[in-house]
Amino acid sequence: MIIALALGALTFSLAPADLQPGPYKAHVKATLPGQQLSVQLPIAIGPETGQPISVRETAGSYTMLVEGESSFPYKLGQEIGYRVRVFDQAGQTVLLTFNDVQSVLQGPGYEQTLPPTLRSEGGLAFSFRMPYRAKTVAALLAVVAVLWVTEVVPLAASALLIPVVIAVTGVTDVGTVLQPFFHPIIVLFLAGFLLAEAMHRTGIDRLIALAILRRASLKPAFLMLSMLAITAFFSMWMSNTASVAIIIPIALMVLDKMPLKENKTGFRRALILGVAYAATIGGIGSAIGTPANMLAITFLSEFTNTPLTFVDWFAYGLPMVLLMIPIIWLYLLFAFRVRLNQADTGLSHAMYEAELKSLGPMNRSQKLLLVVFLGIVTLWLTEGWHHIHTAMVALAGVLILFFVETIKKEDLNHINWNALLTFGGGLSIGSLLVLTGVSDWVALQLTGMVGLPPMLVVFLVAALTLTIGALISNTACAAMLIPMAIPLAQILQIDPRLLVTVVAIGSSIDFAMVIGTPPTMMAYSTGFFKTSDIFKRGIVLDLIGVLILSFGVIWIWQLLGVVMIR
Repeated sequence: MIIALALGALTFSLAPADLQPGPYKAHVKATLPGQQLSVQLPIAIGPETGQPISVRETAGSYTMLVEGESSFPYKLGQEIGYRVRVFDQAGQTVLLTFNDVQSVLQGPGYEQTLPPTLRSEGGLAFSFRMPYRAKTVAALLAVVAVLWVTEVVPLAASALLIPVVIAVTGVTDVGTVLQPFFHPIIVLFLAGFLLAEAMHRTGIDRLIALAILRRASLKPAFLMLSMLAITAFFSMWMSNTASVAIIIPIALMVLDKMPLKENKTGFRRALILGVAYAATIGGIGSAIGTPANMLAITFLSEFTNTPLTFVDWFAYGLPMVLLMIPIIWLYLLFAFRVRLNQADTGLSHAMYEAELKSLGPMNRSQKLLLVVFLGIVTLWLTEGWHHIHTAMVALAGVLILFFVETIKKEDLNHINWNALLTFGGGLSIGSLLVLTGVSDWVALQLTGMVGLPPMLVVFLVAALTLTIGALISNTACAAMLIPMAIPLAQILQIDPRLLVTVVAIGSSIDFAMVIGTPPTMMAYSTGFFKTSDIFKRGIVLDLIGVLILSFGVIWIWQLLGVVMIR
């Protein structure tokens, strides 16, 4: 706690001071062949929004026009912006590059160089959110980050600290800061957790897994690939912890049926660790697979006007899953010296048949649950047609199952409330980082990255995200970094969808740290590994994952048309 408070105090001193009400000037300079133009646009920060204003400057054969508003209200979330256009003697718009124009905003005790953030009607636009209670929110982020890393208190307790501090310090009202804790995304995950709990309690998840495995190859290497694929698929629709909890007992049953000499080989360790890694990577595949994905969708929709549907995310997440599952499989076979062409080892499909028979035929609750779940997924996949929010679809399905008593009130006691509250806290602090101007300020400190190749920027962002994600939950990691990735992308003229999705996925690809993800911890708890065993194998996959994400998957995204890479 002392370290958290000390870091909070340090961050408070370094964070930007509030932009004070009063007169400001935007100094804009354009450098064109053989000519320089300079304009000062007067701007006031006051109690209300002003009128449109423009200033024109003609020099030589060029005319520069700077347009904005005369005044901006002093409040939370206020964005200050203006646009620059240059015309030639014929009145034609001159195409400007981002290096042609510079701008400095000056006012009472404030001076900030602003790079262009986007093109607008043939010109360049400058925009940033004014610092408003930024010191408080930046310090709070530092404190919460330390608490999330050290877990001296539960993650949920750290998350609940956010609305208390924000309300007490008056950054915003209680209703606004608590709203993210029942955001539609929280409702979606609440419904998803209830569905997963009901599937586990009724045993339908195990039944489905066994039904698939009875048609899988009996050769160890290819049986392992089948189990990895099943685990990854389950992880797309339920928590990665739940998917591992389903498959690891089946994997242990399979190992128990194998001859002792085979059970003692590296295959045992490769299989168990592979299941854990498949659960980690599988959650990337769908929008609800992990909270980081929904954080990316939410922030892109709310702060970049780039709405993504449930189906849209498949184009981002599935390529990473489809590439990494075979890589994980082959790498673990190599690392644990399992032969790809190893012969059958006493296994038989009858084993799965016997296990299925022991479970008995599907009962009424299982059938209802399966029908409702398939209906929910169908409506998720067709959201573009009916426009019913995925959260409402999931909630309606859960309510149906409550009324027919397939989901019981006891299931509410078993869902991961710690994860839901942490997710709510992540949404809350993430939104505040944007609205108070902290994320814009951080991005402006990184303007030295302007001019770096976009691929290098993506790699650095992915590596940083993975490093942080190895120390804290991927939800907390994404909540801290996604709000900063958006203005950084705008300043560096990189598609915000690219950096945001890289952060979301990068936060979910840690394989080295036992504490990094619950699936890895569950694999460790089997007693087959030392922490050094997992670190030694996982660190290689971490590096492979970052390289695949930074230099492989993003080109698939461009091919699919979901991002633009210049």
